[in-house]
Amino acid sequence: MKTRPIIFLILFCTFSLLNKGYAQNIGSCLFKNPLCFYNTNVLNYLQVLHKNQQYDKVCNFIYGPALDGKSKNSIEEKLSNARFGYSLKKVGIKQKTNTSWSLTYQRTILGTNETFKIECALVNDTCKVYMDEKAWNIIFN
Repeated sequence: MKTRPIIFLILFCTFSLLNKGYAQNIGSCLFKNPLCFYNTNVLNYLQVLHKNQQYDKVCNFIYGPALDGKSKNSIEEKLSNARFGYSLKKVGIKQKTNTSWSLTYQRTILGTNETFKIECALVNDTCKVYMDEKAWNIIFN
């Protein structure tokens, strides 16, 4: 029952890409950079997973010192208590190397716009968000 929203999202985005003519390279692009997450970006995709309580899948797209040495269950528990429901808008992207990017986002919390940056990198052929304690607090607190 929980997979229906994700399946619908995948199908909707795939058909949207096909109609716009962008899907010709989808097989070689999907999850390989922060702009190739089902016609969205990495942080918005993680937010969809978080809203659907699919914390185990969120774990697949984050890495770094904030997660090192912790069990997957403890990370999922920490994610389940995270505040991640605010409005997000990607406002900038800077490619640092062929496999790493710096993304700037704008969020609105209680009518106040804030900007913040995250770091992403290609790890094992999948784009992941770098999480140290500072990044964790910026995104989830």
